[in-house]
Amino acid sequence: MKSKSRWLLSVLLAAALITACLPIVELAPTRRAAGELPQGTQALPPAFTPTIPPPPTITPAPTPDSPVEDQRLGLLPAYGVDIVRLREATRYWIEIEINFADQGRSAFVDGRVRILFTNPLEDRLGEIALMLWPNNQQYAASMVAGPALIQGEVVEGQAMSGDPALIFDLPRSIGPGEALDLSLPFQVEIEQMNAMGPRRMGITEGVLLAPTFYPLVPPLVEGVWQTADAPAGGDTTNSDIALYQLEVTWPSDLALVASGVEIDRRENGDTSIATIVSGPMRDLAFALGPFVSDSLVLDDVELKAWVLPQHQEDMDVLLEAAGVQIELLGELLGPYPYPELDLVDAPGAFGGIEYPGLVYLGTLGTSWVIEPTVHEVAHQWFYGLIGGDQIREPWLDEAAATYAEALYYEAARGAGRGTGFLSELRAIVRSQPNPALPIGLAVGDYQSEFEYAAMVYFKGALFFDALRNALGEHAFKVFLREYFEAYRFGIADSAGFQQIAERSCSCDLAEIFDLWVYEGGTILELE
Repeated sequence: MKSKSRWLLSVLLAAALITACLPIVELAPTRRAAGELPQGTQALPPAFTPTIPPPPTITPAPTPDSPVEDQRLGLLPAYGVDIVRLREATRYWIEIEINFADQGRSAFVDGRVRILFTNPLEDRLGEIALMLWPNNQQYAASMVAGPALIQGEVVEGQAMSGDPALIFDLPRSIGPGEALDLSLPFQVEIEQMNAMGPRRMGITEGVLLAPTFYPLVPPLVEGVWQTADAPAGGDTTNSDIALYQLEVTWPSDLALVASGVEIDRRENGDTSIATIVSGPMRDLAFALGPFVSDSLVLDDVELKAWVLPQHQEDMDVLLEAAGVQIELLGELLGPYPYPELDLVDAPGAFGGIEYPGLVYLGTLGTSWVIEPTVHEVAHQWFYGLIGGDQIREPWLDEAAATYAEALYYEAARGAGRGTGFLSELRAIVRSQPNPALPIGLAVGDYQSEFEYAAMVYFKGALFFDALRNALGEHAFKVFLREYFEAYRFGIADSAGFQQIAERSCSCDLAEIFDLWVYEGGTILELE
């Protein structure tokens, strides 16, 4: 969840509840022009666009291979069998070195990556795309990459106009099921995010946040690489499950937190070097900072909280809320399969952002800690394990994760508190100029970030509650488990979601899906 919009609306809701007479939010009724927000709101500051030195002109040799079985270390023993069925998932070997400059106000990530990609199409493939997400406006960063070594030849990437992507023409096309081995250098320059407002990547209060810091293979959708840039307000990356091995070199005076499991660490003077394996994950993130840490072990899963010293008093709340949620969703959907989950203090960032095995939380030190925590933990299932198109069908993970907040409140504080939370969301949706909008639109099809958040997150959560009531408690639980099993490590879509829901109740749900998801319309309880 890139919960800037969620955070703004929650702040507005909190203010309305406290003062009892202030409006929650008022949206412009017409589609805004590019870069324009409704009157009285604050525009997203311009993206950071520095001039950085070009990458090395000599393409590195591929990183030495490692057996796919090593990836079992990224999973709990009971789920190691998944590595066998995912043997053809894209594999990454990434080596990076992190150096700070300008008294810690900027940082460089110098790296190289080897990628082993298998053609999933029934046709031959003549090109491969790589996303350079740090060039998106949501990142206080800039990235360059290439040239690539592909099939023994050096290939320059072609930039896509308006998209953070490079396209590499293959020296020789690859057939169905054939593997492609490529490697290339890359460099990311990261700057302070504080002066520009929240960002996904950046330096904030001495903490370096670095998600999706490497060239990423995007999904193929109907045989075409999905390279479009992400609209403001929503999440950025769409990606298939992959297997990662990461080696990081960084200054030893900072703590490293990363997706996956650390399997080796050594010291070299004033630097540390760690090797990390992911198991099957969609993407990677890491953080560096002067953190203090604590942990909570639930069965075989270790929850780790990494916070700045001034936020230590939030550590117990953080771990307790995350622990309740991980046990609850493990029971309702299916177990969390990784050995650990990291919760990272990200001051000044968005309210919360999810990445596989790691979440950033930007609200520590405030009274609003529990909801972002349980929402982002829920994304480990709805996004991390059950994938979806976060740009074209964001409701599949955002509505589900928001409804998981209500489920958390039911489990932790009773049914009344869960009902109260949904009542708060209902009040927000009622206040919108057009509460009849469907929840199933793409991010860019809503008129503003506020409308997107109100419909996809809040009305979307209310749809899950309506679906639960329509199915009945038993069938709803059957649906959650079957949905999880059908799309675990895969990519869900709205049609598949509906099909499994209908199968769980042996009923026709076309009317409720049309009303809430696809077409929209008047819903009496939202009038």
